[in-house]
Amino acid sequence: MIGTDGFEGGRAIRLALDRNNDYRPYQVWTVDGPGGFAGNFTSDGINAYWLDTRGHLWGAGLAQGREPEGWSAYSIDLPALIGAKAAFTNTEPAVEVRQTPAGPETHLYVTLRNYTDTGAGLRDGPTGSDGAVVALGPGGSLKWFHKFGPPDRLGGRKASMNTAPLALVGRGALLFGDVNGYFYTYALDTGKPTGGDARGALIQPGGRAPAGRLFLLKEGEVPNTGPYNFSQVSGVGVDPAFAQGLLLVGVNFERDGQPSGRLVAYRAGEAYDLRWIDKPEPLVLAQGEPVTIQPRLQLEMTTRTLGALCPGPVSVQWFLTDAGGGLVRSLGEVPLPGDLAPQQPYPVPLTVSLAKGDPAGGQIVGVIDLPSVYALSAAHTENSALAQARSLATAQGLPGEKSCAGAVAEVVEREGQPGPEGSLANNVLIVPYSSKEEEPEPHVDDPAVVQLAVPEETEADQPFQVGIYLGYQNNLGRTEIRVPLRLWARPAAGGPAPAGGWQQVTIDQVPCCTFKPGIIAGLSPGVWEIIAEIDYPGDTRPENNRAVRRVEVLRLQPGGGTGPEGGAITD
Repeated sequence: MIGTDGFEGGRAIRLALDRNNDYRPYQVWTVDGPGGFAGNFTSDGINAYWLDTRGHLWGAGLAQGREPEGWSAYSIDLPALIGAKAAFTNTEPAVEVRQTPAGPETHLYVTLRNYTDTGAGLRDGPTGSDGAVVALGPGGSLKWFHKFGPPDRLGGRKASMNTAPLALVGRGALLFGDVNGYFYTYALDTGKPTGGDARGALIQPGGRAPAGRLFLLKEGEVPNTGPYNFSQVSGVGVDPAFAQGLLLVGVNFERDGQPSGRLVAYRAGEAYDLRWIDKPEPLVLAQGEPVTIQPRLQLEMTTRTLGALCPGPVSVQWFLTDAGGGLVRSLGEVPLPGDLAPQQPYPVPLTVSLAKGDPAGGQIVGVIDLPSVYALSAAHTENSALAQARSLATAQGLPGEKSCAGAVAEVVEREGQPGPEGSLANNVLIVPYSSKEEEPEPHVDDPAVVQLAVPEETEADQPFQVGIYLGYQNNLGRTEIRVPLRLWARPAAGGPAPAGGWQQVTIDQVPCCTFKPGIIAGLSPGVWEIIAEIDYPGDTRPENNRAVRRVEVLRLQPGGGTGPEGGAITD
């Protein structure tokens, strides 16, 4: 049981456990936050998660009240994480427990009702400033974020995000609405709009093509602002829900000055994704010396077995190609079992050795359900993996027909594979090979400054936060590297770097980024360049060791403010 303590002004959160089922719970922990707590609570079964009104995400273990694993504290400053100075929210996070071969992962998704990069204008106007959406991965790591702004507004009304998000895991989509009557869907892993053929996360009644954003109002209707700029009555004011194949959401509006509203239901289609979950290391082959690999595949985004989805046979086809992807010979076909259940890794072993006439260097290519990949992918695809699969299908003379005759789709956005063909590209496994006589590939040892998140505007003479995203790639077997990093500012007209100012940081080798927060001291009015750079003499790609972003420093009018900050946590 989790709830707020009204006697402490709505600021205290208490959790109690009733282990003996006798309705006599005992208190486990209490959290006293610096501001009012927003919305409701979510849980992954291990931790509870909630938000305060300043946009800080909180978490604590259900059993003992400790901070979640991987978190450095009990709360995460989401505005600072996305380069904003302040934010307001009055919703709760969406939680996704993702089953992976390495174990369960918790992913959290948050809509910030309003944000400001300067600290001013947070609650200006009838609905406040623009909003944002933030996605966090395991351990509270930042996956992606999107700040809404002028392109997302309705006339002069800011794009203020108004509902708690709904993580529709079966569609790989995050759903939420704003005060203007717009309803959005973003891909869970990439943060990009999830419109595209054969992905019916959002389809207008009577329409066929999915969209990344729908406008829920009709002609003659205008968004209802509600009595206050934090009112849930504004626009899409009902949190979305999903049940029995229907997506439900409410919208408030005015017609001829009279308030009204409606509940809208959308039907979401079925989807599945067969994908490789392993990527073997490059092979070194020789004639007459067999080498075995055992990559695994997995069925996802469904609750049914493969046979229930696809009555016809589905298989993996293996090929040996030259270095350019041209077909040399087939390596055989492996049928997949009809009782293959979702989220169950399934090994597809292959033993291969070079034969006479094979090129000294090339690729081993495994394609899951090649006929469906061929039929569903675009003829002029920009995805290199899909282009190679299509060339293999063409070389065999395959017809453009899916193996699976059911009304299912594999065209969805997936991490690392941009665009709606991402869930087809992950059907293609490409393993480079070389012969024992070839020279090894050059070594890679490449730390980089991937991105620098800074506000567009900030207040003169006031320090502000920035986010530094660092990456590290190598083929030396290293999992991390320590390098000097410095963060500094200069006028846009240019100027020399400061002497020293370096600090040692650790950059992990992870799929995206290692996040490091930074502080820029108060600057005088004008346009400044913010620079983050690393120094590593052995870098194989020194050209990506610096990121430069501009910020406009303004002299703001006095007034406003968000009040004192601080807080405490007690067991």
